[in-house]
Amino acid sequence: MGFLRKLLGFGTTVAGTVAAVKVTEKVKENNPDGVQDVNGDGKVDYKDYAIEAKKAAKEVYAEVKEKAPVVMAEAKEKGSEFYQDAKEKVKDTFNG
Repeated sequence: MGFLRKLLGFGTTVAGTVAAVKVTEKVKENNPDGVQDVNGDGKVDYKDYAIEAKKAAKEVYAEVKEKAPVVMAEAKEKGSEFYQDAKEKVKDTFNG
């Protein structure tokens, strides 16, 4: 169980990193000239970046939600094949 827990933890870390990169890319895509004064307080500060990051995160989430069923179906199909292959290799190794 320890290996599986480490593997899932690693997967979560990778997923979080990929999500952060995607949100950053979307912020840059939405603001090619840089983030401007979004909240109208007369200055560009962290609040403006936070607002733009929130907008970008919503857009990325919508894209992921749209593609998720296809990706999950592929993962189940490939996961099943992987499981069967691994099972056979373990069986062969144990018997051999």
